[in-house]
Amino acid sequence: MDYFKAPLDPMDMNDQQSIAGIIAVTCLLSAVGYKVAVRSIEQGKNVLRDRGIYGIDINKITPEGMDRFREERRTRPLGMFSDEFKKLLIPESLGIVVGAVYLAVIMTLMLVCRVPLARYNAAICSIALMLLLGFVDDVLDVRWRHKIILSILSTAPMMMSYDGSTTVILPKIPIVEQYLGGSLDLGILYVVAMSLICVFCTNSINILAGVNGLEVGQSIVIGVSILAHNIIQLQGSNWRPNLISFVLCLPYITCCLALWKFNKYPSKVFVGDSFTYFSGIPLRDGNNRSFHEDAHAVLHPAAHQLRDLAPAAFRDHPMPETPRPQMEPRHGQTIPFLRHSQLY
Repeated sequence: MDYFKAPLDPMDMNDQQSIAGIIAVTCLLSAVGYKVAVRSIEQGKNVLRDRGIYGIDINKITPEGMDRFREERRTRPLGMFSDEFKKLLIPESLGIVVGAVYLAVIMTLMLVCRVPLARYNAAICSIALMLLLGFVDDVLDVRWRHKIILSILSTAPMMMSYDGSTTVILPKIPIVEQYLGGSLDLGILYVVAMSLICVFCTNSINILAGVNGLEVGQSIVIGVSILAHNIIQLQGSNWRPNLISFVLCLPYITCCLALWKFNKYPSKVFVGDSFTYFSGIPLRDGNNRSFHEDAHAVLHPAAHQLRDLAPAAFRDHPMPETPRPQMEPRHGQTIPFLRHSQLY
């Protein structure tokens, strides 16, 4: 019973042996999470396809063929496609499986390491809400403006439980220091900014799409960059937030690797919006706990495209298609997207 009466919070520990134990347990459970995710994807993809949650790889079919596929999907009973399209059907929304495995690993880590769940359950709740929202989007195809509103609401548990500093360090510019000083307390605006950053991280994963393995691949790259920074900083004085970020990021990376195994070319599954929505929370939380500038630099390319897509989210503009490789019908291959199209 003493095991459950004395939870340990990594933020309050100074015992290097206990810290090494947490790192070892995180590595072990992350490896287990990878194996479980692989098995779950293998079984879950058939279930989702049988339930009618599937798509077709538009990079492996001509525009004319895509029109015929849409016509068959509209006119024929569920799943009753011609032989031409049956072999092209790919199960979708496998991110729901990976997200569930990730949540299970994180909660098991908290139990094994005796971390008080009440202190971190807001982040877990936000991840679960984002995962649910993404799956709903896969099934109902929610409009962009509604996605952003629902994404902000999904971050509410994490924002409401935030009890850290709301002060930002200002740049050392004479006129700024004269009127505002060296720092500024933003108060509630700091929490609002954290929520918007979370929504940006989520949609930045979703924006860069259209190529097999791209969403999962960029998530792995960002996650590894955060993890590398955590490992370096664990040896310094700022090791506490980096340890929490390490615990959040390593299981995320291994679960993403399991999904990438099936999503890379030639894709056997599609990640769906359930993965892209869920991915924003671990990346944002790991980013905010350890550092800002480096991770934001990795996400910087998506900021430009998000700026171009913003009018379609808040006004009645048509949503422009994401630039993606084009199918070349003569040779049955894709060619790079080289033309810069006018979005509006």
